[in-house]
Amino acid sequence: MNLRNLSRPLVTTSRRPTDVGLAVARHLLVRALRHNNLHHVLSGCPSAVGFILNNPADAESFVEAGRTLHRNQVRSKRVIRPEILHWDSEATVRRTRDKELGKTLASSDHVIGFAYSADAFPLPFRLAADGIVPLPFADLSALKAASRAAGIRGVPDEVLATAVGEPLSLLSILIKPGRSTRHIVRSLRQVKTEQLGRSRRKPSSVTTMPSLDDLHGFGEAAIWGRELAKDLNEYQAGQLAWADVDRGVLVSGPTGTGKTTFAQALAETCKVPIHIHSLARWQAKGYLNDLLKAMRQAFSHAMQDTPSILFIDELDSFGDREILDGKNEQYTREVINAFLECLDGVEGREGVVVVGATNLPDKIDKAILRPGRLGKHVRIPLPDLDARVGILRHHLGDDIVSADLADIASRLEGASGAVIEQVVRDARRKARSERRPMNFSDLLHGLPARIVQSDEAFYESCVHEAGHAIVGHYLGSQAGNRLIESQVFREVGMDGSGGRTTMRQIPGRNLGKAAYSAQIAILLAGIAAEEVIFGDHADGGGGGDDSDLHQATLIAATMEISLGLGASLVYLSSRRPDEVLARLQIDPLLRQMVAKIMDGCFQRAKGIIADRLAELNRIARLLKERGYASAEDIERETNEP
Repeated sequence: MNLRNLSRPLVTTSRRPTDVGLAVARHLLVRALRHNNLHHVLSGCPSAVGFILNNPADAESFVEAGRTLHRNQVRSKRVIRPEILHWDSEATVRRTRDKELGKTLASSDHVIGFAYSADAFPLPFRLAADGIVPLPFADLSALKAASRAAGIRGVPDEVLATAVGEPLSLLSILIKPGRSTRHIVRSLRQVKTEQLGRSRRKPSSVTTMPSLDDLHGFGEAAIWGRELAKDLNEYQAGQLAWADVDRGVLVSGPTGTGKTTFAQALAETCKVPIHIHSLARWQAKGYLNDLLKAMRQAFSHAMQDTPSILFIDELDSFGDREILDGKNEQYTREVINAFLECLDGVEGREGVVVVGATNLPDKIDKAILRPGRLGKHVRIPLPDLDARVGILRHHLGDDIVSADLADIASRLEGASGAVIEQVVRDARRKARSERRPMNFSDLLHGLPARIVQSDEAFYESCVHEAGHAIVGHYLGSQAGNRLIESQVFREVGMDGSGGRTTMRQIPGRNLGKAAYSAQIAILLAGIAAEEVIFGDHADGGGGGDDSDLHQATLIAATMEISLGLGASLVYLSSRRPDEVLARLQIDPLLRQMVAKIMDGCFQRAKGIIADRLAELNRIARLLKERGYASAEDIERETNEP
């Protein structure tokens, strides 16, 4: 993690605050500590505490406020200067050096950390912290307290309330000591005018927003969206009953795949308005009652605009009632129950299609995904080669229209639509800075850095994928899968992968123990081939959530604790990856059983490969020469004498 140590050697005093935004941030820090019984932090006792931020726009305000958290506390005649740490992304978490963090925690009596989720705090910090607490949103009471502390009087509550939900940095500008009350009120009323103007505008623009036909890479989501457009057209014409229209859908996919863009393009394709919301936006209104009111208003406004689309982002933030902890259980239950009421609608929600988006579909309460609510689930994958070419062309518009984009697209293997858009934006910026039209070299300049594999490493990748291909060919039917293709990459892209073999599930098959065991063998066949050819395997089979070892481990554990396909029929857990891995971490006997299953499947894969070395070498050679082998190619190579 790009751990940012933001401490400053400032001597803090008890002067009246002059920055209302910072005063609000400090008020919320104090409130969070008191609400979570961490009073000793406020009294200046040695401590480490983490705060979960809600809005990246307010991060700097909270970090600055953290420096003044102990401004009225002096111990041993020394001013308390806390160490301030800020983890600003998941990528920075991965780069954090535990050793450096450990030194900070060991040498400092007062440490304050900020991150955007509890999991974003590194493990050493989580273990050392007195508490990791969520920050409340800035409500009216926080604004009033901060204004009073800054000596600002006379601003009516109903005017001050218009600033709720605005960035704290904006509050620092609008509500400023020294400005007359008249000027402050005028500024806040202007904010209210802007809010009303935004709410009166159609949430989507029929002139500038592309439709699904203009965009690329949405896969099954685009197919579903076009069908919905036909259904809504027939519904509006009185030719189709609302009961026959898909009234809710969950859209999932990796970060940056364009779930919000999909919803906006869906609205344009359907020629209906879209209302964009999220739980975080509703929470910004204040306390629980304010949140529930904002939620119901969102549905009400969509109902007044029918037919319409109500888009709810980050649906996983609602939580799951099956895995609640005691601290937030009642709050979460009330929020989810109210959301279910809105989805069902006592008076119905005819004409409103609800589209929920998430990166983590497994973390959503099952009741939300019930048929009649968000019963349909479509996935937006990372774009394939053709989709990447289309995304590039869409964002390039009229620039370099004659360029062949296939090479650029191939070098963006593993990139999301957002990353591809950034490549084009960076290329335009380079051309603009040099005051000339954009050219092909600008695109090349904007590509993410890639690592060219050595000849030795590239051949290892060919052997690895050939192993998957051989075992996938012979065990695919038993596993309930069909082999599609194998690929290898001379250059390692954004996903760090040197290759991939694609299998597609055969629909309508019931899978038993033999099928799941075959799936594990196929997943382990890559490193099995490396061991057969080289005597050992490299690290390419593990390391990530989509790695061979991760997927094989999940299947083996699920067989034991969820599917009744292991040593007993006892059901211990759902198939959700986080639940399965959590049980694996605490149950040494389960780990032994899973290891036994995986070892048996690994040996099976090695046996298949050892018996077919000539076939393996032919497929590896084909991959080395062409970088690609179709199912037909693999079939041909395995049938040669």
